[in-house]
Amino acid sequence: MALSALQVWQAIPQTKEIVDYFRGIFDVIGVTIEETGEELTIALEEERIRIDAGLPENPDFVVPLKWENVENMVSHAKDGKIDSHESWRIVSVLFTSLTQATLYNPIMASDIGRRISRVEDLAHVYLIAPDGHEATCHTLAYLKKQWLVVPGLYGKPKRTFRMTAEDSIEYQRRVFSAIKNNSFREWWRFSRWYKKWRKTVSVKH
Repeated sequence: MALSALQVWQAIPQTKEIVDYFRGIFDVIGVTIEETGEELTIALEEERIRIDAGLPENPDFVVPLKWENVENMVSHAKDGKIDSHESWRIVSVLFTSLTQATLYNPIMASDIGRRISRVEDLAHVYLIAPDGHEATCHTLAYLKKQWLVVPGLYGKPKRTFRMTAEDSIEYQRRVFSAIKNNSFREWWRFSRWYKKWRKTVSVKH
């Protein structure tokens, strides 16, 4: 009898390095597996990652995966650590879902918030592999007071981002912290950090 994704992932060795890799990126996410129809909850706890059957009631976001992604995660984590190429593979899978989840936040989606941070309404985003050759990409478009995050590249961008997995993870930790704390001070701090950070990872057209 074939193992389920739940059984496969529950067998992954949970070293401190593995747990710390995901800390700050999310608290609780939902995962769906295309081929098996499974629904899982992935929750970060103090010293481990809890994996349960079923979707959480209020996930930070929901990530649709294929069975190959399940197997890849086992391969990435089997030695108890995640190297730069494995990190890129993991972030490539989460990339669009992470971006969608954060931009759906009312503050991020507001026209005022966009103007304060001077965010262009059309951008191309590349997640560059450690070898510099491969990339995962998506398009960010602000239409009718909401963000659309579309896999692939469309339109003529006003800004182009080229980020490593580490750049993407740093951004996610910063914006997720602002969303969780949700205070004027935290959003102001994030806005100031973002303006400096994007100069290192993007070009305005």
